[in-house]
Amino acid sequence: MVLEFDGVKKEYKSSDFKLDGINFDLSEGEVLGLIGQNGSGKSTILKMANQLVKQDGGSIKYLGQPLESMSDEDLRQARKKIVYIFQSANLLENKTVLYHLKLVYKLNKTKVDEDEIDEILDFMQISRLKKSYVRHLSGGQKQKLAIAMALLQKPKVLLCDEISSALDASAEREIFDLLAKIVEERKISIMIISHNLDVLKNFSDRILLLDKGQIQKEIIPTKSANKQEDNYFNHVVEYFYD
Repeated sequence: MVLEFDGVKKEYKSSDFKLDGINFDLSEGEVLGLIGQNGSGKSTILKMANQLVKQDGGSIKYLGQPLESMSDEDLRQARKKIVYIFQSANLLENKTVLYHLKLVYKLNKTKVDEDEIDEILDFMQISRLKKSYVRHLSGGQKQKLAIAMALLQKPKVLLCDEISSALDASAEREIFDLLAKIVEERKISIMIISHNLDVLKNFSDRILLLDKGQIQKEIIPTKSANKQEDNYFNHVVEYFYD
């Protein structure tokens, strides 16, 4: 397993929020969707997956090693492999696409690889934007750049937190098509939160439904046009989600 959550707990004393006994795992090349009402803990689970937020109990293992017991340096290296992509791309508006990609190497204190940058730009279908400033990019192009920066880290896991929520339908399809390509060709695992349930159902291998601080249901969606299975999925989602 790439990631394992074992009895993970999280509580904020300033609110009623609580996660209690979260158990699941993530395999290589698997796409795991998370859905639930606002405040159900979806983003907290993603942030605990690379220790942006520390759990209060239980264990989170990356390749069999507990993240919570790693040294600062080992955790820093693990975070390069478990990359969080935010809803907002968090880019510098007055810098170019190329600047951002070179920045990954500088932060990692490694030599810039121009060939690798060109390969990533081509893979993400934004080669023509190499010298463009971020302020001139569309929302979808910004998210492609954020994903490209993540891929330069050679991750094992991408944590995607509503990364398509601000995009139109066409741009959202492009992002999910590229994510599917990443999984297929690079065997990267993905944990993803999205409010677009139709897209999430067609993209995910499994979906976890969160409610009342726990995983209430695990669904394995089908890619078929089976109306009965579709109705079952919608019924379960509506019960927990709405």
